Amino acid sequence: MDNKILEFISRRRRQILVHSFLYYQLNESLIDDYTFDTWSRELVNLQSRYPTEAMKSVYAKEFKGFDGSSGYDLPYSRMEIQTIGHRLLKFVKRYK
Repeated sequence: MDNKILEFISRRRRQILVHSFLYYQLNESLIDDYTFDTWSRELVNLQSRYPTEAMKSVYAKEFKGFDGSSGYDLPYSRMEIQTIGHRLLKFVKRYK
């Protein structure tokens, strides 16, 4: 098992969750659609190429069947994701 790949999949999943929360729940967008789509395609590819790492990384069950087309159905209502989203939004707005 490749721990670097496992960590990268976990990071990408969290990024997609946080930015889905910001977009769908708070009507805020800190990244453009191109970036979100790139991250999503990248994650789909990684999950396909490294199924063992994908199953062992965070949110494996929630991202099963993720095709990258949208973050709308993802579990971004979790407190962990919302907390990160609010902190990120506050940080970005402070320095704008």
